[in-house]
Amino acid sequence: MTSGISGKPPVDIPNATPEPMAGPAAPKEPTAPKSGEFRIKDIPPGSAVLVGTVAVFNVAGRVCAAQAKCTHRGGPLNEGTLDGSTVTCPWHGSQFNVCTGAVMRGPAREPLKTYRVVLEGDLSRVDAG
Repeated sequence: MTSGISGKPPVDIPNATPEPMAGPAAPKEPTAPKSGEFRIKDIPPGSAVLVGTVAVFNVAGRVCAAQAKCTHRGGPLNEGTLDGSTVTCPWHGSQFNVCTGAVMRGPAREPLKTYRVVLEGDLSRVDAG
């Protein structure tokens, strides 16, 4: 019979599981976007994503946000073609600068409302204020 450190025989505890050794912390899971938030990495250059009522565009790495509905007849600009900073409405062909909101070609006459994009770590959000 072997003795433990104290000179007493070791105690066998059935079904005992040793505590894991402390090691490097597991990487944190990325925080899921909340309403109004998005990940810039999910918007490839030359594309757009709808965030609430705002279309967020990636213009060659620059992120611009504008109202998602065309001022002519409410066409979905996030579904339009983006060429540089100009989006073409898929319904009637109006064109807008997505960074400034300016009308580049009608039939639309009213500019788009634009929004500031706020980067917060891995997530971004549109500042609708």
